[in-house]
Amino acid sequence: MPRSTLPAAVLALAAALGSCTRAPPRSSAAAEAPPPIDPAALDRSVDPCDDFYQFACGGWIAHTEIPPDRSSWHRSFAVIHEQNIQELREILEAAAAGRMSSEPFADKLGDFWASCMDEAAVESHGLEDLRAEWARIDAIRDRAGLVDVLGHLHAAGILDPLRLFAGQDPKDATQVVLTIAQGGLSLPDRDYWVSDQGKNPEIRRDFSAHMRRMLGLAALAPADAEAQASAVERMERSLAASQFTRTEMRDPLRTNNRVDRSGLERLAPAVPWARLLDDLGHPDITAVKVTTPRFIEEVGRLFAGAPLDDWKAYLRWHLLAGMAEARALPRTFVDERFRFQSKAFTGAKELLPRWKHCVDATDDALGFALGRIYVKLHFGPEAKERTTRLVDEIEKAMARDLAALSWMDGPTRRNADEKLAAVANKVGYPERWRDYGSMKVERSSYFRNVLAAGSFEVNRQLAKVGKPLDRTEWGMTPPTVNAYYRGTLNEMVFPAGILQPPFWNRAAPEPVNYGAIGMVVGHELTHGFDDSGRRYDARGNLTDWWTPEASREFERRAGCVADQFAEYESVPGVRLNGRLTLGENIADLGGLKLAHAAMQAAHAGGGSVAGFDAEQQFFMGFAQAWCSKYREEDLRRRAVTDPHSPAKQRVNGPLSNLPSFAAAFRCAEGRPMVRPATRRCEVW
Repeated sequence: MPRSTLPAAVLALAAALGSCTRAPPRSSAAAEAPPPIDPAALDRSVDPCDDFYQFACGGWIAHTEIPPDRSSWHRSFAVIHEQNIQELREILEAAAAGRMSSEPFADKLGDFWASCMDEAAVESHGLEDLRAEWARIDAIRDRAGLVDVLGHLHAAGILDPLRLFAGQDPKDATQVVLTIAQGGLSLPDRDYWVSDQGKNPEIRRDFSAHMRRMLGLAALAPADAEAQASAVERMERSLAASQFTRTEMRDPLRTNNRVDRSGLERLAPAVPWARLLDDLGHPDITAVKVTTPRFIEEVGRLFAGAPLDDWKAYLRWHLLAGMAEARALPRTFVDERFRFQSKAFTGAKELLPRWKHCVDATDDALGFALGRIYVKLHFGPEAKERTTRLVDEIEKAMARDLAALSWMDGPTRRNADEKLAAVANKVGYPERWRDYGSMKVERSSYFRNVLAAGSFEVNRQLAKVGKPLDRTEWGMTPPTVNAYYRGTLNEMVFPAGILQPPFWNRAAPEPVNYGAIGMVVGHELTHGFDDSGRRYDARGNLTDWWTPEASREFERRAGCVADQFAEYESVPGVRLNGRLTLGENIADLGGLKLAHAAMQAAHAGGGSVAGFDAEQQFFMGFAQAWCSKYREEDLRRRAVTDPHSPAKQRVNGPLSNLPSFAAAFRCAEGRPMVRPATRRCEVW
């Protein structure tokens, strides 16, 4: 089931955190963090001026095996994630046993977790709950019945083919509007359906066989499974052909189309939108934007013209596949789903242990109730205070950078300064906590709990439309090992989950922390000024605040980055998409520059660590935070779907543009880690 697009926080914080003066010791079961600079991770047979990523991470790569249940493994992210999920498991087990009764919504946490963990109950229920939903689909007799079932399924979080969530008006970010995005595909991207490049034809054949096996497991006769699978393929090919590419979807000018109800009805007049919104429980919604107008047109064409039997097959399949993915169906379905995903996209050798899946599922469904307890137990004020200071230091570094840019003219610089000064920073946890009181959770059926969680989130999203914008809401739960910038809110968010060793490590020398968590902060801040973020102004409105001259110069500099990364291969014969990854690559380059400038301004230094001086420690802290290992299937999928470059390119690509790196390791012109001055890329 899909995660929330923009979660909100709605309960008071002080009571949960008021007594927490320091973070208690980490769980004894949690993985130990590696040292700030790990000599064992190095490959000293490689010159850092030839391949810095291999120098910093080669030893770790050589002696690290990807766990059989994973498609990739990461020295920093994996350590923190494994530590966090163990601590979340302890919270959930205590909640299920009734030992967290004083915490808000602990009963729902315990019941959701217990239902997910009760695999015997899932097996004994078999297909009972699925067949009840399928019976509703089977009963469709006309287009009115079709829209009612679409409304029922979408209201329960089965968001196929339409993705529905609350967004902001592109021209007035204070307005909350219904956003309808493209979706509805079983494969990770439209290109798997419309392109014959690489292994796409083989993946389509494997998916076709997988779908027929899954339908056979659901007791469909071979002829029926064949007919229904063929119908799904027809539907998905049509939907895929109408979608924007991932690179096109990165362009906010292309995807922010305010159409409102009248425009929606013109795009797809065959769809009874009023009836659909009524079925969703929100008939009064009138403010609407769409990401992909031609996709909405295609949905309307299919609604009017595709046989009802094709629609029934499509809806049955997506419900079946979604519940197998959620592991709310018997193990035979889960195993078949894993077999296909492993061969096509992940390369994983074993299914993720159920308890880890259930931690993730509970965080997805009730993440702010779970995160409230996690923060109380495992996130003290020191990391929050230090990160807040670091954010301030890096914002000041950005202000100095803007003042010194020779290519930015005065009017554009003033607008950039205004935007920088208006960035909102959220560190650790939200100001207010979400109210899950209306979510219905019962221990007796995990299948029903998955639908209940989807229903809660869809209703929560749609209820925001037309209401005042809540700028306190978070898009990630506090235990998440990640961070983000959102242009429509002009905000940076750093959840407690990532503010742990080795990204932020109180035992590490300050240069290492600047290279690790400082680069993360600088990366997110630079997103406000990357090829997409620069389109939004200080208030989050989609508006052009650049002079034509400054805009052309930005595009020229961004083009240098796109061309550089388009030269790299993720696996032999598979090149990176320099335009798809452009925003992240600009952010990596800018983030490193800003974090390094902040370190120098703070005069952070000290003695030698593992033989590295302070300047070198900064770059080692950065590189070793990104040591990673991938299976080939995963790298191939990422080349199509992931806006981030693989770790090696994320490290070597930006560093090869930085004179400060070349100076730190005394790399002469002409070395592989030093791009020629005529080809050196610099945006911010």
